[in-house]
Amino acid sequence: MATEMTTHTAFDAPGPAISNDTTYSYLPIEYTPKDVEIIRNLASEYMEYAALPVQKETAKLWEKVNDLESARPVLWHNELPWHEMNGEGELTNQTSTPFTKRIEDELLRKIYLWKHMRADMVLEPVFYSPMIIQNSGMGMSITEETAATDTENVIVSHKFIPQIVTIEDTEKIVTPKITLDQKKTQDTYEAYQDIFGNTMPVEIKGVQGFWFAPIDDVVQLMGTNELLLNVAMEPELVHASMKKIVDAYMGALDQYEALGCLGSNNLNYRVGSGAYGYSSKLPRGPMKGMKCADMWGASASQFFTSVSPDMQDEFSIAYEKPWLERFAYSYYGCCERLDQKMDVLKKIKNLRKVSCSPWSDTARMAELLGRDYVVSLKPSPACFAFDTFDEDAVRREMKEKLELLKNCNVEIIIKDVSTVRYKPQRLWRWVEIVTELCR
Repeated sequence: MATEMTTHTAFDAPGPAISNDTTYSYLPIEYTPKDVEIIRNLASEYMEYAALPVQKETAKLWEKVNDLESARPVLWHNELPWHEMNGEGELTNQTSTPFTKRIEDELLRKIYLWKHMRADMVLEPVFYSPMIIQNSGMGMSITEETAATDTENVIVSHKFIPQIVTIEDTEKIVTPKITLDQKKTQDTYEAYQDIFGNTMPVEIKGVQGFWFAPIDDVVQLMGTNELLLNVAMEPELVHASMKKIVDAYMGALDQYEALGCLGSNNLNYRVGSGAYGYSSKLPRGPMKGMKCADMWGASASQFFTSVSPDMQDEFSIAYEKPWLERFAYSYYGCCERLDQKMDVLKKIKNLRKVSCSPWSDTARMAELLGRDYVVSLKPSPACFAFDTFDEDAVRREMKEKLELLKNCNVEIIIKDVSTVRYKPQRLWRWVEIVTELCR
């Protein structure tokens, strides 16, 4: 299946294909004079905030943490339940076309976050125009059944129907063909320039990062129970699947790099499942034509959280290392517990940030990572889902974790927030409490 994708703000890549984790489908360029007026007004407000001296000051704090030079902990947020956040109408679209609503949404959300839950976010004084990239996919499509938990929510449960049953099935996996559509890229850029006028600079941006978790692809193509059984009973099938998928990713990455479709992630761009990639040790820019060797890479293996370190090394890390080590620095992990896996993770020679999920032993992670890595602390978002929001419990939990991590380089990211019970003030207050503790 072919799909046109652009580097921007959402993810809709079909099937287990190499894809940028911030991609969306190309939209026809359509807008009205009223749409232009609305967006320019938003852009003017955004630029007022982006021009504040605190933006550069905060970026420097992120640099210090990522450069392992310590500083106070830095705080960010992502993966929020936007369908529950619009209590006062601040996120309601006023523009008239899908093309302009996409631009409007990005500005509205950033302004909303800056006003209500700023934490240590950084606003760069630029709007990025996406490269239009076609990705042919890896030759196999996911077959699944889904069940939504909330008609307004994009979070759904999945049941995967196995597509890989025998080693012969792995031969269906092929390297995607990556194509840059120069005309659509230029047309989009010119439309953005026309819409923004003199209110905000526009720059073409390539792909800044990939969600590389090949075991996730195997899970979706083989099935959850089937994969766990095959690790023990049919290990050669798992190895064959991982090799074919990683070879496909590697071949596609070669094409992205050769086509000049990679953009710097040394800025306010989310690295892996963590936070910003600011670093004084990496080149800043350009937003296209970058090389992997000057960027952050990332990987994760959440499905293997309960397997032994040796099995994780054999079936996961051994396949992830070649990808990760193509980059300058790497981020590892997401929601899996990693305090029991650090001995094998440290085999990744350019490892820089490690996820400390709610299921990890924070004290053990502090001991193992020390000043040699960045601890990417991910507090549990469960506090937002209860009948009442317990501010005292939040303060106690975070104060305890920060005390354990006082001798570490720390970023904090609140993520996976599936609900705030339609009370966004809970999240605003959480950010306010933790910001106070960090300072």
